[in-house]
Amino acid sequence: MVKMNKLSLAVFACQLACTRPSDEYEVHIYGAATNLDTIEAAPEAMGGQIEYARYRFWGSNLGHGLTGLWGDEPRADGTSATIGYAFFGYPLDIGFDRNSTFLSPGPSTTSPGESSCIVRTQVTGYYGTTEYVDVGDQILLTHEANGQVRLERDPSVHHRPSGESWFSGYGGALNPVIQDHDLLPNNWISDSSWTISFPGTVLPPESTMGAIPYPAESAIRFPPDIENLMINGTEVRAPHHDYNDKGEWVDGLEDDVRFPGPWTGSVSITWTPWESTEGEVANQPLTIVLRLLGQGNESDCDCNSGCSAGFSCIEGSCVGAEGAGWVPVAELACTVDDDGLFNLQPAMLKDIWQWVDPDDVAGAVLMVSRQRESTMVVPDALTYNGRRVSLSPVRTRILDIIATRLEGP
Repeated sequence: MVKMNKLSLAVFACQLACTRPSDEYEVHIYGAATNLDTIEAAPEAMGGQIEYARYRFWGSNLGHGLTGLWGDEPRADGTSATIGYAFFGYPLDIGFDRNSTFLSPGPSTTSPGESSCIVRTQVTGYYGTTEYVDVGDQILLTHEANGQVRLERDPSVHHRPSGESWFSGYGGALNPVIQDHDLLPNNWISDSSWTISFPGTVLPPESTMGAIPYPAESAIRFPPDIENLMINGTEVRAPHHDYNDKGEWVDGLEDDVRFPGPWTGSVSITWTPWESTEGEVANQPLTIVLRLLGQGNESDCDCNSGCSAGFSCIEGSCVGAEGAGWVPVAELACTVDDDGLFNLQPAMLKDIWQWVDPDDVAGAVLMVSRQRESTMVVPDALTYNGRRVSLSPVRTRILDIIATRLEGP
């Protein structure tokens, strides 16, 4: 059975007022006589988050905009990339717990073998941080078998109170996936334990930010690979591209990888269930997200400068033929039992259409993710005026994401 949360009290009130026959439905809507604390536990207030993700863009007309930090031009379909991002702040905020820079998890399941879904019209939530916190010049993820990921501070210099932005984040660099390279360390080793650490720092007296003065270290496990992913029995894979002598994709010499969406009929998603290894709980859920995209302008163009493949020049701007990954209109996010099968039904999207005009939807994507979460205890931070505040716990999250293209509604 699939459950769906409601985002609006107005819609909830409408459900109470409307009369519907009592029966057993494939999709059960949270409604009358349901207490919020029986749906899932409330998020926990935290002092920051450290996230690292691998994306595999296995579909047509996909761009880096799906990471939330980049645009879509040029196209990235068929490629793989890693990206990390972290930031800290106080007071403690629940947004650090359930929100993600990349792909927020679905709702917590209430019992084993049960899937839950939620409709979001705002993909990324807001954080209640009033002062950011510096933890040193970098955050390191290390693996004992030649694995290292470096999330460097941005901006690289300490802030001064002369009009500069009083913000400190870590990461944001997009990198190719490196595995078993002769010279470079691995930046992705699936189903393995990694150490997360930062050195701590002391800021100049004139700085207007907080800081953690001492080092910290914790561990997290990377998720195993998503294997044999199929939609309606067809393999989800990277498109095969042909290139000219300039390394550019040639129109008409590439195949199209896209799948039907659950607009009028059921869509079957299958994969190979993960078999647990020592030290990790079996049958951890997957996150499956159907995201609707709006239109977005990628760059300027005119009669002398065209747009790259998959984009058209409209009124002086390059516009994606199937929407912009960085302009999400709404999404259905599901926490799915790792049993190898999940069906997306048109009924699951009815709440989306109450808030979204189909004419505003330029394209759709499906993202399937294994995510591993943990928390990290860090030393107390010192505010810019010397006050001691606690930031623990800090959310840590590793995401393995396969993104593919769906036919538009």
